[in-house]
Formats: sequence, structure tokens, C-alpha cells
Amino acid sequence: MPRQERPLESEDTPLLRFAGDLRRLRRRAGLPSYRELGKRTNYSAAALSEALSGRRLPSLAVTGAVVRACHGDLDEWTTRWRDLAAAQPAAGSDPVAPYVGLAPYQVGDADRFFGREAVTDTLATLVEDRPFVGVFGASGAGKSSLLRAGLIAHSKRTPLLLAAGADPITELAAAVAHLADEPTDRVRRDLAAGPEALRGWLAKAADDLLLVVDQFEEVFTLCDDPARLWLIRALTTAAGPRARVVISARADFYGHCARHPELVAALHRAQVLVGPMSTEELRSAITEPAARAGASIETALVARLVADVAGQPAALPLVSHTLAETWRRRRGMVLTLAGYEDVGGIEHALARTAEHTFEALSDDDRGAARRLFLRLVVPGDGTADTRRRVPRTDLDVPDALLDRLAAARLITIDRDSVELTHEALLRAWPRLAGWIDQDRDDLRAQHRLTEATAAWAAHDHDPDTLYRGARLDQAARLRDRLNPGERAFLDAGLAAEHARTLAGRRATRRLRRLAAGLTALAVLLAGTATLAVAAQHRAARQRNEALSLRAADAARSLITSQPREAAALALAAYRLAPTAESRDALILAQAAAGATTLGQGLSSPPGRYAVTYDKETQGERLWRRDGTTWRPAGSLPATTGYLHLSSLDENRAIYWNADNRSLLWDLTDLDHPRHIRAPADLEMKDSMDRTGSVLGAVGADRAARVWRVGDRSARRLPADGVVGTAVLADGTGIVLSRRVGDQDAIELWTLDGRRSATLLRVPHPAVLRAGPGGLIAVTSYAREVSTTIMDATDPGAPRIVARAGGLDETAAITFDAAGRAVAVVDGTQARIWDVATGRNLLTLHTQGLRLNAPRLDGHDLAVVDGKSAMWRIDPDLTAVIRQVCSRPVIVDRARYFPGTPGQRLCPG
Repeated sequence: MPRQERPLESEDTPLLRFAGDLRRLRRRAGLPSYRELGKRTNYSAAALSEALSGRRLPSLAVTGAVVRACHGDLDEWTTRWRDLAAAQPAAGSDPVAPYVGLAPYQVGDADRFFGREAVTDTLATLVEDRPFVGVFGASGAGKSSLLRAGLIAHSKRTPLLLAAGADPITELAAAVAHLADEPTDRVRRDLAAGPEALRGWLAKAADDLLLVVDQFEEVFTLCDDPARLWLIRALTTAAGPRARVVISARADFYGHCARHPELVAALHRAQVLVGPMSTEELRSAITEPAARAGASIETALVARLVADVAGQPAALPLVSHTLAETWRRRRGMVLTLAGYEDVGGIEHALARTAEHTFEALSDDDRGAARRLFLRLVVPGDGTADTRRRVPRTDLDVPDALLDRLAAARLITIDRDSVELTHEALLRAWPRLAGWIDQDRDDLRAQHRLTEATAAWAAHDHDPDTLYRGARLDQAARLRDRLNPGERAFLDAGLAAEHARTLAGRRATRRLRRLAAGLTALAVLLAGTATLAVAAQHRAARQRNEALSLRAADAARSLITSQPREAAALALAAYRLAPTAESRDALILAQAAAGATTLGQGLSSPPGRYAVTYDKETQGERLWRRDGTTWRPAGSLPATTGYLHLSSLDENRAIYWNADNRSLLWDLTDLDHPRHIRAPADLEMKDSMDRTGSVLGAVGADRAARVWRVGDRSARRLPADGVVGTAVLADGTGIVLSRRVGDQDAIELWTLDGRRSATLLRVPHPAVLRAGPGGLIAVTSYAREVSTTIMDATDPGAPRIVARAGGLDETAAITFDAAGRAVAVVDGTQARIWDVATGRNLLTLHTQGLRLNAPRLDGHDLAVVDGKSAMWRIDPDLTAVIRQVCSRPVIVDRARYFPGTPGQRLCPG
């Protein structure tokens, strides 16, 4: 039954009679609950309850939605609403709302733009120091607001603000002509004659100019090649003492900027990255605009808002949009938590925006939007649905649609990926929730298909990784929602299946002809029987493989919720048919079954010590071994940083902080960790030797520095364009990743500044990691992320141990402390190689399990899952089976393996 609502005290006023009639309309419709009404109207239950409360006149949109849901006369109720609204007290004296909603803050909004003071100061200082500055950040991070209400509003320079558009010459001509009081046609002719003309026109327009080009990504999405090259050359040439140039672009277009040498040179040490707002910045953005308007905000509302949007890159637009709605429901000059809940909070604000944006799309774009939203979701299995970050290259969606959804703050586009702006959208938007419920099984199948496609690509299109049987049939039903790569995987599977079918038919025809020809030859009947038995065995094998694959899929879906049941099912699948899928599910399920955690969750697998997050100190807690257990030791104040690297002996560690600096800690005494002070020019320490006695770093001047702990100063190596270092484990040399054109040269240097050898060249940018025994890992983050592991014991002839391609940006490399093995783990696979032979010891498909922070002990791999629990992955399948069989193994054979004979699952 629907919850009983509070009756109206009377119907003495037109507003109360209006509310009473709305309630009676709801009763005539069968008294649907507010939750049910919410599904019909796409408004929150709180907003609908408020509409029928009689406390204030609901909006016409809400009124119309309720009337339509309850089958009322919309025209009659619209007339009643307008008559009642006209009779309401005038609102002309109502103060202006202090929040701008989803729109960017403009220059005139500077008096209500708060929370970005620090980054505004950083940007203003950089503009004074550098003639050309770039501002980068995810979509919705607030770049446009920062430029307008932050930089321009506080700058003493004459501002000139524009967007590039499809015709940047015309855009610039119109803006410059207006400022210089000159005919637009004349300015455009001069600019079209050559990009160098812009510098002269800017000098004529103002003595001290600030030229801001917002949404610079349009240069790559709207402009043709000649216009793009003209604008880049014009802006970089015009930048100087009298004309400062600032561009802003989404982070996903950073790589596009790096393809133009003029931009690379101009942006060197002249970039500002706009990230998520901190808790204090959010508080300021929430409370200060209201205070300036003479209003106040309940403390409970501030706490709720901060909790709802903390860590979101597009937090400020979401907060501003919701508070603008809450302002209309304030009590006097107080914004209340009740008012916030009345509008449905962040979730309802997002849902309304999502619905309005979706309704405004064309039919084709609606279909594409549905496929996009579903691809950005991970359907829960006993847990809540979650959002999913998807590489941009995996999305078969028009750029214009992506830009439109990003502008509405529904999705966030980062440098190489796309994700939902807020996970609340999964719960708050009824349309999306309905899509997920309707397609839940297909979504799981699609995610498995995405994972299988990645594995197929990583194995150079190995036909053994293709789908077969029942899984292929299920995948074929999903063709319309697949991207080109997945369709290619599906087509390859269908082609292979068709070839197998034709081969089977040919074999059958040959068998029939043979049988017909030999009917008179009794002596050959035994041979015919043998062929028939072989065909029967082949059919049984194919059936068993199909059942094994299906059971392995089911086991994978149980790994995070019921790992022991998953291990038993995977073992049964492997016994029936030892496929790669059943083996992977068996190893992963057993690892999940033995998962362990510590404190508030491990940040990495423990070795000599363990590290966990400490809520009380907002830092990291160290733990020391006490026999077979752990006991608390000292703590590190790492509230704004994370552990970047530990020395191989684990006595020292480098922590990277959010302010682009690093700290070196001595962890010899775990109860009393000691901060080791380093020279001031050793800002970003990124490597060390086995004992942490020799450190490497990259300075702000892009030169490498080497420092021995205890020395007063660091040595600067005579190499330019350095992007990364890796000190050899034995401390005898250092490997540099040095930018040369569009490649990085991987070079070995002595510690006293002599280059010994060039080991490798890879596409820029590349990251280095040194291991024991001369091992070096080089990861290139170009269009395709790939890692090369080499043995540089002989610098003149480095030996390639292994290569791993098709990685994502979460890829992490770890070495066994003795140099026996190396592992690479990313969001889709975990791989281990034997260093001596280069043989691949293990390849596990881990898509969807969020395994990271790998650590090797011999050939055994430890990782941390998304819940900060540690899994130990054993590549020895025999040992894994023995562990599974150490407890009862129960499987529903009738459900998963119908028509197959019973098998012994465990040895002995």
C-alpha cells in the first residue's frame, strides 16, 4: 500500500483547493504511490509529494506530468495553473539566485564564483610569466568558468574571448575588428594573407591584451587542416609581452596538441591541469555565493552536498544546478536540507537534465545514446550497478553526440576515455534504469565479448581465442550494439564456425559415400564403424566444449560474490573440457576464495611491511609482521599522495604528492618512519636503486638528476628532453627516457654523466621501470599502450624478454625480487613471463575484476582487487586444483552439464 500522506488542514485558499483537487485526481487514478508516479513522470517522489502538499504552487511542468500520469485533462489543469499563478504575490522583489546552474560562470559572475581561487592564482601567475598558456581538464571540470569568472575577471589586461569554431579566421577577425574599431572585411583579408598578421592586429587593438581561446578542441573537431595549422601558427606567433594567449581544451585532446611542434614548444612549462575540487573548495563554492546574497545554508545541507559530489570532476556544475533549484524552495533566506531533498538532490537534477536532453535528440541519436549509456554501465550481480570508464576508441558514437551529452554534464570525456558524470544517474534516471533491467543479461554478455575481443587482439587474432557454439550464437544477437572491433571479432568467429560446419558436412558426405561404397565389402565394416565412432566422439567433444564454456562464464559471474562456488563450477567445467576460459575462471575463483584484507584495506600486496589507509589520520598506516599475523606500526601523512615506488629491499619508499613533488621515506624502523630531506631541485624523484641509496629525478628543466643520499647536492646529467628515469638496481648506472621528435630514446648513462648506449626507441611518451639483474621495462603510452621488457646486462646487445601490447592505461609492471620472473597487469589481463627463457608462464583474462598493484614472489602473483583485498594468483594449475579439492566440491550437474556422464572432479 502507498504510504498515507498528511491530510490538508483545510481548502480555504485557492492554492489548497488546487492541491486538494490534484490529490483527488490521484485517487481516481487508483492512488498510485509516489514511487510509481516517479517512474511515470521522471520526477522524484519527493518533488511529487511537495507538489501535492499545498505549501507552494508547483511548477507547470510538474503539474502537467502529474495530470498526464493520472489521466487528467491537461488543458483544463494548465488553465487553472495559469490563473492561480497570476493571482500569486508578485515576485519582482525576489533576490537574484546566487547560483548559475549548469551554464558556465561568466565574467559578470565573478562575485559568486568561489572554490577555484588557488587554481585561478596559479593560472594568473603563469600568464604573467609565460606568453602562451594551456588549460586542460576533463569535460565539466570548470575550465570555461575558470577563464571567464576567474582569469579574465581579475586580469588588468584587455580581454578578447572567443571560440575557434569551424572558421577561426572569421572568428578572430570579427573579435579583433570590434576591439580595434576597424571593418571586419579588412581585418579578415589581412589575417587570411598570413598567420603572422594576427600579431600586428593585436598590437593595434590594445597595448596589453589577453587573448583567450576557449574550447580549443574545436580546432581538431571542426576545422579543416589548413584552418587548424593557420590558427596554431597565428596564436603561437602572436603570443608575446604585449599579448598573452591562453587556450583551454578537454584533456582527451592533449595528445592532439602534442602532434604540433609549435604547440609543444609554446606549452612547455606553461600548462594548468584543472582537476576535481577539494572538500574545502566545494564548501566555499556552496556557501560563499549564498552569503554574498545575504542568505545562509544549513550545515546539514553543506555536508550532504559535499558527500554527494566529492571527487566528481564536474562537481561545480552539478552543485550549482541543484542549488539553483533549492534556492526556489528556500525558507526565507535559508537554503535547507529539506528543500534540497524536495528537488531530489543531485540525482533528480541529473535525471531531469538527462530526460530533457534525451527527448531533444533525433531518433537516430536516441538509439546511439542508448547504446552509449549501456556501454558505460557495469551491471551488478548481487551488487549495485556501477559506471564504467570506456576507452574512446571502443565507442562507435558520433563525436557531435558525445559533445552534446558532455555539455549537458551527463558524461565526462577525459583524455582517452568516457564515463558517466555521476553514478547517481544509474539510480535516478528511470529511463536508464529501465534499459539496464531490460538488457541486464545481454549487457553481461556484451562485457564478456568486449573482454574476449581485447584478448583476441592482444594475441594477434589467434583463432583459438574466438567464440564458438552457444556463446557465438548469443554474441550474434548483439551485433547491432557492437563497435567495429567487436563486430570484427564476431565475424571472425562466425567465419570460423562456418568453415568448421562446412568441413563437418564434407566429412559427413565422405563418410556416407564411403559407407555406401563399402556395403558389399563386409571385411571393411570394422573400418566404417571406427569412422562412425570417431564422428560420435568429435560431436561429444564439441558438446562438452560448449557446456564447459557456458559453465566457465557462469563461474566468472560468481567470482566476486561466491568465489568458492565459482571455483567448484570452474573445476567441473575444466574437467569436462579443459578450455582456456575454464582454466582462467578456476585460477581466478580460487584466488578470490583466499582473498585477505587488513585494516581499512590494503593499498598494495604486503612484503616486508603492509600499507593500509587510515581513516583517523587521513594518511597511511604501516603494519609489521608478527609471526603469521600483522600488528600496527607507524603511519605516513600521505593525505594528498600515494606510494610510487619501494626499494627492492623495502627499506625506503618514494611518495608522490598532488603538488608535483615527492618525498623519500626511510622505513627501516617501521614504528618510526623517517622523512629523508633531498635537495630542492630533486622535485619529482621517480626511481631508485635496490637499497634506495641512489635516486633519479626529472627536473622542471627536463634534465635528469642523480642524487646519493647524504650528498649536499644532486648531479645534473647533460641530457635534454628527459621524461623519465630508472636507476639500475645495482646503482651502477641510470636509464633515461629522452624525447626525440615523436619518439623516446631509451638510453643508458653512467652516474657521472656519460651516455653508454641507446637500448631502444619507442613512440612518445614512455615510462621506465628498472628491476633486478639489469631488467628494464619500457611502457609506451602512444595510440596503443604497450610494454617491452628487456635484459640490459649487455648494453650493446640488450635481450628482449617479453612484449605486451593492447594494454590500457592502468598497466602496471612488477619484477620478482630475484629477477626470475616479470608480470604485467592491466584492466583486462594478467601475464607472467620467465626471464631466463622468455616463456609465457601465465595469461589470465581479468576483465571486470579491477585487479591492480601487482607483486611477484617467484612465479606467484599477488594483486589487490577493487575492495582493497589481496588475491594470490598461483599459475600452477595442479596446485590450484589441489587447493579447491581441499574443501567440499559441490556442483549442480543437471543445471550446468545436462546429458553428460558424471566425472571425478578431484584426484584420488
